Amino acid sequence: MNSQMQRYVLVSLLTATATYFLTTNLSNNDIPENTRSLTDICMDYNTITPPTLTTEMVRSMVSQYSGTQLNSIQTAPTNAVAVDARSIWFDLETLKEFLYQIEYNVNKNPRQGRDRELGVRIYYAAYPENTKMRNLAATQTDPNFSYNPAYEKKHTLVMIPTIGKDGENYDFNPLDVNSYIGFTNMKTGGVFSANSSSYATLSLGTSANPLNQGTNPTVARNHGRLCPPDGYPGNAF
Repeated sequence: MNSQMQRYVLVSLLTATATYFLTTNLSNNDIPENTRSLTDICMDYNTITPPTLTTEMVRSMVSQYSGTQLNSIQTAPTNAVAVDARSIWFDLETLKEFLYQIEYNVNKNPRQGRDRELGVRIYYAAYPENTKMRNLAATQTDPNFSYNPAYEKKHTLVMIPTIGKDGENYDFNPLDVNSYIGFTNMKTGGVFSANSSSYATLSLGTSANPLNQGTNPTVARNHGRLCPPDGYPGNAF
């Protein structure tokens, strides 16, 4: 066998071997980070037993809220909300998209985000009075957020991503790598170095008040449909 033929056979064997290992022997965790698709964050939970509660348990919890907290809100001597919301509804795709965007954006900053425990904190909240709500709604960049005067002062919720650090779960913005130490740490003067000028960051406010007065967007989800005022014949509890 001449040298040219030997080189051809060697290259063929190396190519076949590399292809074999790449397609059959590497698990997802073995794939080099720079070749892993960001869509690998999608998981299949078909082997997990779905969580359940008995309908009696759910009914008891909902009734407890209606008879105590909700009743106090609606009959309070000051700042009463006569017909407050009892539930809020989101379509499934909205929830899946929200969770996906958290993981997707953290995955783009693996140096700060990889292997950090992620979660969602759900804040109890209420819509402000209509004049303020109208002004704030005009500044929102989320096209899904709209002003609804019927929601004035009614109970709602706001979902904010959290990231684990030193055994604690901190609110953060997946779009801003500087916030990966957590908003709480930022408020108390925590210092963070991104270690790379390639990470895009967003300002969260002034140095004197870096968070609550910030006008730049943070990843969050609020605008579901309230009942009441929206009617839902599908409500079971």
